[in-house]
Amino acid sequence: MQSLIIGIILVAIAFYLIKTKLLNRQTEPDNNTARPSKEFLQKIESKNDKLVLVKNISNLEIDSIINGFCNMYNQENFQAQPRLYKLGENEFAITFPFDIEFEIYCYFINYVRYPMGFEKSFNVTGWATTRTGEQWITDKVANKKVMLFIPSDDTEHDNVFLTTSDNIGYKLGFAMGEEKQFLDKPKQHFIYPRIEIKDLTDKQYKDFN
Repeated sequence: MQSLIIGIILVAIAFYLIKTKLLNRQTEPDNNTARPSKEFLQKIESKNDKLVLVKNISNLEIDSIINGFCNMYNQENFQAQPRLYKLGENEFAITFPFDIEFEIYCYFINYVRYPMGFEKSFNVTGWATTRTGEQWITDKVANKKVMLFIPSDDTEHDNVFLTTSDNIGYKLGFAMGEEKQFLDKPKQHFIYPRIEIKDLTDKQYKDFN
C-alpha cells in the first residue's frame, strides 16, 4: 500500500513538472547553444512530406523561434534540422529534408505557436503523412495525410490537434494521461496546404540545426 502511494505521488510530481515547464516556456527562453559534433549532422536527405506554414511573423521572429527550438532539442543529438523558406512579407514555409520524428514534429508546431521569450502566439499549421507505430498514432489515423494545428480558443498550451484527410479528429496532449483523445468531430476540418514541397524547389532557403 505504501509503495502504491509513493508511486502515485511520483507520477503527480512528474505531471506537475511537465505541465509547469510547458506553461512557463513563454518567459524562459533556452539560450543553450550546445550541440554534438557537426559530424553527427544528417547529410543524406530523407524523403517526407512534413510541411509547416507560419503567417503574420517577421524574419527575426521566425529565426529566433527556430533557433530556440533547436537549442532545446539538439543539445545531445540532432533531433530537428528545419529548413526555412520565405513565401511573402510575413509568411514562411518550413520543411524537414532529413525528416523528424512525429512526436518532435508535434512539439515543433506547438513551440512555434507558443514560443519561449514571446508574449504573443503565432499562426501555424503543419501537414504530414503518418506512419504506423509513431507516437500517438492510432489505427484510425495511421498512414493518412493529417493536418496539425492549435485552435485560437486553446488555453492549455500543451497539445496539438490533428485532423485526417477524411476528417477524423484527435487532440494530442503532451501531459501524462492526456496523450491522445478521440474527438466526436474534428476541431477543424482538413484543408490541404496552399503550396506543396515541390513548389519550393527553386526558392532560397536557410537551414537550422
